[in-house]
Order: sequence, then structure tokens, then C-alpha cells
Amino acid sequence: MVRLVINLKQYNRVFSLAVFLSLCAILFLTGCSKTATSEIKDLDFSSGYDITATLDPYNNTLAYTAQVHIRNTGQGSTNELYFHLYGNLYKTENEGIEVISVSDENGNAVTFAMKDNDQLVLLTLGDLLDSGEETIVLFTCNVKIPALDSVYGIARDGEIQLPFFYPQLAMHDENGWNTKPLAQHGDGRYLAISDFRLTIQAPSEYEIVCNGIELSKETDTQNGLTTYVFQVNQRRELVFIIFTNYIHMERTVGNTKILGYFNDRFRSNTDMENIMDAAAFSMDYYNRTYMEYPFDTLVITSGAWGRNPVSMEYSGLFTVGSEDEYGGTTYHEMAHQWFYFLVGNNEYVEPWLDEAFATFSTQLCLYAAGHVDLYETWWELYEFVSDTMGGALNVSYAEADNYQNLFYFRGAMFLKELMDAIGKDEFLSIVSEYCETYALGFATTEGFLNLLRERTRIDVEDIIDEYIYSQKT
Repeated sequence: MVRLVINLKQYNRVFSLAVFLSLCAILFLTGCSKTATSEIKDLDFSSGYDITATLDPYNNTLAYTAQVHIRNTGQGSTNELYFHLYGNLYKTENEGIEVISVSDENGNAVTFAMKDNDQLVLLTLGDLLDSGEETIVLFTCNVKIPALDSVYGIARDGEIQLPFFYPQLAMHDENGWNTKPLAQHGDGRYLAISDFRLTIQAPSEYEIVCNGIELSKETDTQNGLTTYVFQVNQRRELVFIIFTNYIHMERTVGNTKILGYFNDRFRSNTDMENIMDAAAFSMDYYNRTYMEYPFDTLVITSGAWGRNPVSMEYSGLFTVGSEDEYGGTTYHEMAHQWFYFLVGNNEYVEPWLDEAFATFSTQLCLYAAGHVDLYETWWELYEFVSDTMGGALNVSYAEADNYQNLFYFRGAMFLKELMDAIGKDEFLSIVSEYCETYALGFATTEGFLNLLRERTRIDVEDIIDEYIYSQKT
């Protein structure tokens, strides 16, 4: 004890200096953390988009500013934000989306870097965005629109489809930032629900269709230009499509108006009516079977005339790219309004969750519509493909040998086997609860399986094991 006191006195100055230097280091590091990305994983964000655009279809260009409102709703802090530019999947040497500049709400330049073949934008903010704080960033971009290949670009007859044309904040979850690009085959999206406002000017001979509500439409007759304003609330993305001569059709199901916009050069009147009837039938069926569609409008358009007309789902809008005499394509794309839009998922990591449910739901609609022979024929095909290829469903897009056969067909067979084992009414009741549980959020494989196990006394572990976890050789 005495020796300790003597030593402390002897080294008092050294000890005091060490304490002082340590405090300085702590303060210095704390200050530095305001300019570096936090390592805390618990980040979450809400975002809103206000886009003002000018479209020139004669020169295949789109110029816009995108004001993005971002709020950090998580517990961590960061000065780095990632944005997808999914549309640059379709870029060529001379065509694509170019980010001209990024600035903050005060007009100060924000540092940005283009990554992953320009499908990703990394912003480095001047200060940390702490928990509960908000920021605004403004993108200025030019787009040179390519020829339509599948779902993005200008079709042979001049119809333009433009999903994914703007920067959208990437998801951050327990695995960090999701920076996966859009998939070449399949979808690969992983996007949170957001609100969008689109103000867009185009030549008046064109009609613009959007996945939201048209708030206003003003025409400058002297210059031949029309300006539209759309409000797109609670959607996972913004998409617009334009053409010079749409045929309009409408159906009402419950509280929802289904609005059809069809290219008369590409569709017969019978085909248009078949699609609208199938859309109304399937919406009514899914409303009763899963949960009621909670939005006032749903838009259907032609699948534009590209290399191959493609059917594709978006939040609140889908395209039908082929003739649909029996309604199967429409039933499938309509089902995606429940399984992808309402019940979200990471389509790159767990693509079976939306495609299997959409394919399974299509079969239910075919049966309910009286197409029993077609229903049985498709199930025979799905069973043959599933048994032949085998394979686990809990693999990512990149790990799948055959995207459609695995996630559509084998995935649908998994759900059918569960339904056959549990009973149709009980199983569909569980799926309905699954929809209600994850509506406007994100589901996972384990979330679905846990709900399944909680709600049924039937032992389905062998089925789960075979389809979700097993690899058949």
C-alpha cells in the first residue's frame, strides 16, 4: 500500500499526461466519426421522390431532376447512401442513364461514384445522417433511351416503357446494403414502399400512363406540349408508359378500378376484352382468397412490341405481352400484385417467394374459371419438371440452374403439395394470414414456414425438407 502511494506520487505527472492524451484521442475519434460511415448494422430508411422530367420521344431522350427525401429511421448512422439505377441494365455504349450532378438541399455538391456498370450510385454526404435525421439530395440526370429489348426502352412502333429510369434508394437490412443489380433473367428487385410524385412534359400527341393517380394534365397548344402530374403513393417503384393511340377500357372490382390501356396495333378487340375480363375475375378471386386489394386503381397496358412482347409486373401496374385467350398470363401478373407488391421479398435472394405463389395462384384461378383440363395439364407439366430437376428452393437467383423451372414450376408444386397435405381451405386461410402479416413489408422463407408450422397440426416437415432444403441429383 505504501509502495503504491509512493509510485503514484512518483509518476503523477506521467499518469496525468496519459489521461489527458487519452481524452484527446477519444474526442478526436468522436469528431472524426461525423465524417465516416458508421459500422453499426442497424440502419433503416424511409424515402420519398419528387421527379420533374421532360421527354423527347423524337430524339429518344429524357431529362429530369429527382429530389429524394430520406429519413434515417434506424438506430445507426451513416454518411454513405446507395442508390439503384436499375435501368442501366439495358444500357449500351451510347445509351443509358447518366448522372450529371448530385447536390444537397442547400445546393452544395454531393460526392458520388458510379459502380457496377452504372447500375449503382454511391453518395458520400458531408455529414453523418444520424438516427431520426432527414436529408434531401437532388439528382440531375439525362437518359438516352435504347430500343426496347424486354421491358425498358422504345418499341418498334414508338411505344415507350420506362420503369427503373430514376435513382432509387437501396435497401439496408441485417446484411448491410443490398447492392445487387437487376437480374438479366428474372427480376431481382428489393425495394421498400415509398411515395412518388412525377411531373412530366411530352408532346401532346402522346398519352402518358403511370402506376399512380393523375392529378393534373395541362396542354400548351401553342408549343404542342402536355404536362402531367402523377401522385404515386405506397408503391415499390415508379413506372410510366407512353404511346400515341391507346384504347381505353375499364372494369370495377370492389373498391378498385382496373384501367386498361391497349395498343390497337398490337391487340385485337377480343384480346383486350379477354384480358380485362380475366383481370376482373382474378382480382375478385384474390380479394376473397388472400386479402382485399387496398388501392383505388390498378393499371394494365399492352406489353410493348419489342424483340419479344413481355408480360411484367410492377407496383400497381402490369403489362400483358401475349394473347391471353384463357387468362393465364393475366392471372399470373395479377397475382404479383399480392406476391411481390403487397407481400414484398428480396427477389434476388429468395425469388421463389413471389414467382411460386404467382404460378400457384394462376392455377387456382384457372380451376375457379372452369378451365379444369388446362389446370390438370399444367400441374402434370409442373410435376414432371419438378421431379426431373429436383433442387432446393432456398437458393438465390445466381445459384439457380434454371430460373423458371425451379422458382415457377417446382415452387408451385411445393405449394400444391402443402395444400394437398393440409387441405385447401386451411392452407389458403394460412396464406391469407401470411398476406395480412407481411402486407407492404417483406416476407422471408423462414417467416412463411414459421407461420405454416404455427397454424397447422399436419406434419409437413418432409415436404418442406424435400423442396426447401434438399438437393436432388
